[in-house]
Amino acid sequence: MLLPLWGGGSIEQLIAAPTSSPFSSERSVDSIGSDIASLERLYRYVDSIYIDEIDRSKMFNDLASALVASLDDPYSFYVPPTKAKEYQEETSGVYGGIGTYLSKPSPESKDPSDPATYMITIVSPFPGSPAQRAGLLAGDLISHIDGEEVDALNSYESSNKLKGEPNTSVTVTVYRNGTSFDLTLVRERITAPTVDSGVIEGNIGYIALSEFSPQTGTQLLEHIRKLLDQKIVGLIIDERNNSGGAVDGALQSANIFLEDGAKIVTIQARKGTKRDQRYLATGKALFPVDLPVAILVNGGSASSAEIFAAAMQQNGRATLIGSKTFGKGIVQDVFRFGEGFAQVTTAHYYTPEGENIHEKGIEPDIFVEDIKIADEEIGSYEQLMKDKVVASYVKENPEPSEANIRRFGQIYSQRGINADVLNLLVRNEYLSKMEYDKRPIADATFDAQLKRAVEFIRTGK
Repeated sequence: MLLPLWGGGSIEQLIAAPTSSPFSSERSVDSIGSDIASLERLYRYVDSIYIDEIDRSKMFNDLASALVASLDDPYSFYVPPTKAKEYQEETSGVYGGIGTYLSKPSPESKDPSDPATYMITIVSPFPGSPAQRAGLLAGDLISHIDGEEVDALNSYESSNKLKGEPNTSVTVTVYRNGTSFDLTLVRERITAPTVDSGVIEGNIGYIALSEFSPQTGTQLLEHIRKLLDQKIVGLIIDERNNSGGAVDGALQSANIFLEDGAKIVTIQARKGTKRDQRYLATGKALFPVDLPVAILVNGGSASSAEIFAAAMQQNGRATLIGSKTFGKGIVQDVFRFGEGFAQVTTAHYYTPEGENIHEKGIEPDIFVEDIKIADEEIGSYEQLMKDKVVASYVKENPEPSEANIRRFGQIYSQRGINADVLNLLVRNEYLSKMEYDKRPIADATFDAQLKRAVEFIRTGK
């Protein structure tokens, strides 16, 4: 089975594991054969003299891991059989589960007087999912999964406990308004959403692209059609902290906006491999060419997110606003090996204008500095978190007004922390207390980059 890379990278060209290298020289092939023969002799000798029985499965997986690790490439690795299923779900964006966003504080944060600090919180059930159909609501807490307490689980472990093969059952104990009850849900094949959208500032479309999966293009088009039905005057696409994912998703997304024949990306492999490929937009643009588009980027925008951003920017279809992107301009092939997967860096990608942005990033058209904690503020910030100042303030001042948010920033900036950072902290705490369906999709009041994007859509500059 072939899979796209997910999470921190890009695809992308998926190939089957080769039985031989079509582009290696005869000398290198002979060298590889000699090395493997030597390694086989070592393996057989160790097997014959070692004091205990050798675990051959472990030996195979460790050898495969060591071979790929010897490349000293952080984006190339071997996935053993024990992690293959999890990796497959992450790369495809499809898994067996109940379909919900959730959050779970670390066990160290437990406060016995506050169930939200040690139970799983349902942030939002996916539309049409088993979770939604069973009546799970945003804000519900889960105290047990199949009768086992969740107190000691972290967020990752909690998510895995709820996942499983489609058509299998899982029973969750729901805690709602002081009352507990059990719900038994049947897991289904879930496609994780990577796109969210809404209308902000009255008539401006806003789309959040959290990552790219093979389904992102289809999801994006659905959201765009809904926004166009609402007579938007322009579109803001938020790619901040989008670490990448499947290049297919980025290509599909760019194709929605670009006219037939527009260059999207060129992928160049090692010289002599004859695996270079150029991708062009096909068909008529599905988003109106007369509506302005702004894309928000920052240092967390990487890989496939950069492919999409560069294609839109260099074809004159969007203006990039924010700070310079991460700079991951390489692609990986993913293929089955044994019962696991191997992921290996195979090529550089080049933007429509022929730029290699690896370890360089993409400069935005309009620079707006990120709000971040300065090195000299870290000590004060850590103490603020330790003292749970933000949560206490929100509890004492429950109204999420702009005045309350700004007052918090003014009061605690005396501790040596930038007021803009404090405003974001307390705003996010207020948002976390709201019902998911009532939270604004985005808020430009305390987001300088988003505010600048709104100004661009309004004025064109």
